[in-house]
Amino acid sequence: MKFVIKKKNDTKHTITYIREGIKDYWIEADSFLVLHDICHYAIESTLNYKNAFWGLIANGINPSVFEKKETRDTIDLSNEAWYAEHLANLLLIEFMQGEFDDINQILNEIIAISNPGLPIINYSLKTINEIRNTIKQLFESWKQLSVGESLIFTFNI
Repeated sequence: MKFVIKKKNDTKHTITYIREGIKDYWIEADSFLVLHDICHYAIESTLNYKNAFWGLIANGINPSVFEKKETRDTIDLSNEAWYAEHLANLLLIEFMQGEFDDINQILNEIIAISNPGLPIINYSLKTINEIRNTIKQLFESWKQLSVGESLIFTFNI
């Protein structure tokens, strides 16, 4: 699967999902969503997650189900998907406000509140830093794009 994030202007961009055997689909995305989806890509690629956000999209789920809370809440998400979602949110906060002293502790506190049945997880500092570095590189690539240019990603399941 490929997805293309095209910079349109300061507030609205497009994400196009290109999957074999499925009609291409695109959405308008604000800057927050673009950065959030880039975080998902960095996380899921680094951790080799196949059943989180990008894996769901690659396996045929229409991205429109994520646009509304009501439809999003009907999806039976894997542990991978929950970990990736919470981690994407935390890493985006880090990007805006600075690194957490212990991201695993914060992640597990959030999991305990929002998904109490989800097993505790701890990522190595090496893995977290690899994800952080990938995010920084991708964010910098996004920042350097001119209006009308795109980043193209490949996600393999």
